[in-house]
Amino acid sequence: MKRFVCFALAVIMLTALFPCFVTDTAYALEKRDYNGLQVAYIPIDNRPVNYDRVKMLAKSVGFELLMPEEDTFRTALDNMKPNKNGSTYGDREKLLNWLKETDKTCDYFVLSLDQLLSGGLVASRWLDNTDLTFEFEVADYIINLAKNNTVVLFDTVMRLASTVNYQGYQMPEYNNLRSYGSVARLTLTGSELTVDNIIAGYKYGENGKKISTPLSDKAVDKYLASRTRKLKLIDYILSKSLEDLEYCYIGVDDSSTTTNIQTNEINLISNKLGDNGVIYAGTDELGLMGITRIVTKLYGSPEVGVTYFGNSKDQIADEFDFASLEYEINNHIRSLGCTVVDGGKGDVEVLVITKNSGNDQAIKLVDKAFDLVENKKPVIIIDPNSKNADFLQKQLLTREFPLSMLLGYSNWNTAANAMGIALSNGISRYTYLANCSNITRQSHRGFLEASTFGFLKDISYKYYGFSIENPGVSAYGSYAYIVKQINGSEMITSLSPYTVSKHETVSVSNFRYPWERTFEMTFDVKVAVTDSGIKGDVNDDGRIILNDYLMSKRIEAGTKTADIDMLARADINGDGKINKADYVQIKKRILGD
Repeated sequence: MKRFVCFALAVIMLTALFPCFVTDTAYALEKRDYNGLQVAYIPIDNRPVNYDRVKMLAKSVGFELLMPEEDTFRTALDNMKPNKNGSTYGDREKLLNWLKETDKTCDYFVLSLDQLLSGGLVASRWLDNTDLTFEFEVADYIINLAKNNTVVLFDTVMRLASTVNYQGYQMPEYNNLRSYGSVARLTLTGSELTVDNIIAGYKYGENGKKISTPLSDKAVDKYLASRTRKLKLIDYILSKSLEDLEYCYIGVDDSSTTTNIQTNEINLISNKLGDNGVIYAGTDELGLMGITRIVTKLYGSPEVGVTYFGNSKDQIADEFDFASLEYEINNHIRSLGCTVVDGGKGDVEVLVITKNSGNDQAIKLVDKAFDLVENKKPVIIIDPNSKNADFLQKQLLTREFPLSMLLGYSNWNTAANAMGIALSNGISRYTYLANCSNITRQSHRGFLEASTFGFLKDISYKYYGFSIENPGVSAYGSYAYIVKQINGSEMITSLSPYTVSKHETVSVSNFRYPWERTFEMTFDVKVAVTDSGIKGDVNDDGRIILNDYLMSKRIEAGTKTADIDMLARADINGDGKINKADYVQIKKRILGD
């Protein structure tokens, strides 16, 4: 609403000064050009999947992602340096202040409740305070924020065990807690399904007897206090904000295929969400899902065709899930505001290999992918079998499939994570390409960054011994092999009309382990810039209009961060700096002087 009011006033005030502005704006609105749209994002923590991947996705659809300083949402495990304030989890007060400040100019928000209420995913499993005054203050602010803004929230059901290497927890404690949490509790229904009754039943099995465990009473009480705190907070939010929220994603973290301590919590939350949210297994894809939800809200929702390869789509997706593969795939797609249709009938096609499928199914899937590409059909591939043999990866690589022609791909971590990552990247990119009137080169670079990052994270380091010590070996499946295959591919640069182009060269460097474990390895993806674009077209959307003038002024004032390409486009006189002389020239070009 804030943006609409400011926009309307700007049109009225500036028509005389910028007569071409009205025409350009009307055209942009008709064609739904949201390049430069600001989206405020507070992640669940600073791991690459929640941080790097989300930045790349936003860039691939032309969004400007606003984020607080990393230190304010960083998690530090026991072997890591604490944050600046000495804490091992996010700074909730600073985040709240950042949110209040950002609210003055931004209308779109994707927010982690785990971060805002607990300082991150890991801390949400550890904090056990009973005085929730501050947490309710934050919750009330978020509830009010949703009344006048587009807000997507995401949160988690507490996992069955706390995190290893945090506050002294090690594998023995993890295993004992997971065993304790996995014991079936009495399933509550109807009017009996309340927060108080769920909490009262935490210590007791289905037979009503207290659950025996090698854990100490202190350890059990601590664990259950954290569960109690977390359940009360999400119940408070959902009881007050749903009618104003754009959407709410709830991920069931580290779940189980059987009835357990999470079951009543899942059922309670599911009842409260209704049609305005979703609850399913998975956590680390939720930030990506939130951004994509905004993309489809603004640009429109495609029909998504799904084809399965293998005969186990009706089985539990993996050991961390509680629903079938097909159910979870459909839930992920629908939660993005999209429609699921039969394979071959979608605007974009999703190919899924089911668990325990052999090489024959991988061959058929890649055959189908080649066929779709040849017939100008956008493709997403999901391999939700992180512990399966690498049949599909070998087919993609040895048959030299044009990797950057895939709009989305993932084989990362759990089945739900792979679904969310592949679908978010693919559906976002499809929707942008199909509906944006001015597709930018910056978005192409963002897509290439996300695609390259995904293939290296999901294939090379897992199956081929990818390491910092030896990152460039030439063996099939290595980092160098995959980058070479990406650079030998083309990419879809438009869908209306369908256009495939040779893309700029990608390279990777600066391999590092910010969480000091291979699983969370990250690195920089660089896309070579062949030229900087049109002088004066600061946002690189193919036009020189009022937005370019305003962006140039923001760069000069230091309120807009610009990369090398943007600086080159804003530097009209070529003196190596951005100042009044540059934005005056942009104004003259807008006016036709």
